[in-house]
Amino acid sequence: MSLPPPRQVLEGERVLRVNWLPGSDRLRGRCHCGAETEAEDPVQMWEWLLAHPDHPAGGPGGPVLPADLPPPPAHVVTDPAVLRARERSRTPVPA
Repeated sequence: MSLPPPRQVLEGERVLRVNWLPGSDRLRGRCHCGAETEAEDPVQMWEWLLAHPDHPAGGPGGPVLPADLPPPPAHVVTDPAVLRARERSRTPVPA
């Protein structure tokens, strides 16, 4: 069995597609029935696609966030006054 050339895509009525969204960690999945969703976890994306025709509403579930978030790392600036001062001091790049 040989693989198709890289630019060739499969055709058919039962093809499931998962595409990476450039510039992000997100995937877009499309079922052969036309349903689409986005997710970060490829396993959850495939479970959502393979659940056809009972795709869970809203796409695959995301990770469950803890009720109390941990404090940010020490190198992260969270003071809004510091962020505003940085924004004001930026010099626009000429076009």
